[in-house]
Amino acid sequence: MRKDIILVVLILIAVVSISGCINSPIDNVNNRMKDLNTDITEGDTDYNSAVSSINNRDFDSANSNVQIAKQKFDDAEGKLSEIEEYENNLNESVYKEYIDLIKEEVSLKKQASDELYLAVQYYANNDAYSGNSYGKSSNSLMQKAVILQDERNNLVEENSDLFKKAGII
Repeated sequence: MRKDIILVVLILIAVVSISGCINSPIDNVNNRMKDLNTDITEGDTDYNSAVSSINNRDFDSANSNVQIAKQKFDDAEGKLSEIEEYENNLNESVYKEYIDLIKEEVSLKKQASDELYLAVQYYANNDAYSGNSYGKSSNSLMQKAVILQDERNNLVEENSDLFKKAGII
């Protein structure tokens, strides 16, 4: 009786692993990576919309857009935390490098959004000096993030077969 139970359990494990219900570390990373890239792209769009609204002195729209950007970058950080669970199990160093680049990029974009939020608050209160200070800081952080984004895109381009196979591009 006991041997039968063990045999049934082993057969179930084999069936589940073959059917794809048990994902490999790279499968788990790939599934989250698509959503992560969406969060970053949408966060970038909202950040840029906030900057445009500031330039048009529409501080209500700027505030709304920067809040959405901050949320998207927070969501991206959450997905990165989930990805970190699997990072040590990845055999491919290119994926690890990609994840390291994207972590730093998201962190900088989140900081830039925080600085832009403060800039909007100061501009809305007619304090252009402080607003400009936070705006410059935000711009500097975002420029650093864009450099990392370009490095990440180059890494994908140089390893396109690997990333296509993974379904990331």
